[in-house]
Amino acid sequence: MGCRIRARPPGAVKEAPKLLRGRTLDERSLSHTHAALLMVAITVILAILLLLILLGMIPSWSWAGPELPPIIITEIVHTNDDTGILTYASRVFLLNNGSTTYENDCLRAVFYLDGTRVRTVYTLNGYRLIPSHHYGVRYIKGAGCRSPYWNPGEEMEIDLADKTLIPGGMVTVEIVNRVTGQVISKHTAQA
Repeated sequence: MGCRIRARPPGAVKEAPKLLRGRTLDERSLSHTHAALLMVAITVILAILLLLILLGMIPSWSWAGPELPPIIITEIVHTNDDTGILTYASRVFLLNNGSTTYENDCLRAVFYLDGTRVRTVYTLNGYRLIPSHHYGVRYIKGAGCRSPYWNPGEEMEIDLADKTLIPGGMVTVEIVNRVTGQVISKHTAQA
């Protein structure tokens, strides 16, 4: 059985397009096309924004406070390490909080108590530091001073002479590049 094609008789009225939920089939297919194009455009825009955020070209719109400097004071301890008795021990813990690896022998730490310079540590390399009562530094230890480099996330402990820093005072540390004299980081914390 074959298909027969029926021709419309001359003068016959063309049928109206079928309606589907108040729209013609032609309008419905146009709506799908627009929706698909709109979704592609939105996806491309979101992908570009995500790429820019990941590359750091636009801020991440964080509501956090100001950024911390690359090297920060995480703790100042006044008690004896073994007994826990208050001895005004003046041990300062510093953290490489940034994303830069520093050559620790090229760094110098300058400590201030309430705005007055109290101590300078002439190298942050644990093997090159010569502990001496003349400089007021007993030792440096921690992951940040064991190798020639202070990597991000590594901490170091600087033990200053007892009673250098007193509880309640505002302690500021400046990390200075010894070669250029440039201040790399400056951070203040309460002792």
